[in-house]
Amino acid sequence: MVGTDSDRAENPAKKSKTAAGASKPVLGYWKIRGLASAIRYQLAYSDVSFDEDVYEQGDGPDFSRAAWTDVKFDMGLAYPNLPYLKDGAYSLTESSAIHRYCARKWRPELLCHDDAEAYGRAEMAWGVVNDLKNFFTAKCYGGDGDKKALAEVALPRFSAIAKELSENEFLAGDRLCCADFALVELVELMDFVSDGEIFKAYPSINEHRDRVFALPKLKEYYEDESRCPRLPFNNKVAKINNL
Repeated sequence: MVGTDSDRAENPAKKSKTAAGASKPVLGYWKIRGLASAIRYQLAYSDVSFDEDVYEQGDGPDFSRAAWTDVKFDMGLAYPNLPYLKDGAYSLTESSAIHRYCARKWRPELLCHDDAEAYGRAEMAWGVVNDLKNFFTAKCYGGDGDKKALAEVALPRFSAIAKELSENEFLAGDRLCCADFALVELVELMDFVSDGEIFKAYPSINEHRDRVFALPKLKEYYEDESRCPRLPFNNKVAKINNL
């Protein structure tokens, strides 16, 4: 396990939502983008300084997961899994729970709890994006490794999202929500898989991606590769990856 400081490029005099003297939250995950990049984007947008515990899968042919499995039950986690978030004395796992926890603590407006319709749209979008992510994960790890074939079957699955974004700035209408961060990371993966065809097919998705990555704090984070390194999308065992 390697500990890294994801905020090391930040001006130390600059204030963030991590209180002075308080320990930073720690995000634990594999040395990949996977489920963690969307959380990183949300934390950056929320102006939260965070550290990372990074676990690296071994090389083939064994692709050992021992860096994580050797310690996973010694972490004090109720449901040991990656990603995890440690925030002071409290720790949690499951990416959707981490997104919502971070929103509730640092950016509650991302939950859209003050508007029933926006909340419903945000929750629907989360389910749709999560289903797409699970589809991609299954194909990248368990498929035949044919990137072109994956692009062909995946591209139509973005049509409903593209239609919504042709009429709205964000997935919850005019409100940013947690699902927007998950979507832009999934679109980054689809951009790689389709060699850019997703943006030609769905200009509204390209516009949404640019809109999200232009958000204050997130823009600076995303453009600084010392803080946001361009890691592989998937672990070493995956058959489709940007290694």
